[in-house]
Amino acid sequence: MKRSIVAFGLVALFAVAPAMAQGKRGVYEEVPYNNNPDKFCKIGYPAHNWMAINGKMGLWTVINPYYAVNYQYINTFMYVCSAGGRPMVPSHGAGKKGGGSSDPAATF
Repeated sequence: MKRSIVAFGLVALFAVAPAMAQGKRGVYEEVPYNNNPDKFCKIGYPAHNWMAINGKMGLWTVINPYYAVNYQYINTFMYVCSAGGRPMVPSHGAGKKGGGSSDPAATF
């Protein structure tokens, strides 16, 4: 009886372990504009009386201070847009003498 409980526990552990190992890959939250995070991070949500200042940093401002602000999507804006990554500077070459790409497939 004791062995069957231990065996069952080990089987359950091995069944759950792969799901736990994957972890969280990226950021996903429902956003307005037909679930378009690029548009959402670029303009904010003016219908709720706030707009984006800098989406990559999660900065926003009130459009009209005399009207109430709907805070429904502000936390989502700050979380999704600031996790979107930093813009990369394009690299024109491998940075070594002679130039060219460091990608071996690019030489063909």
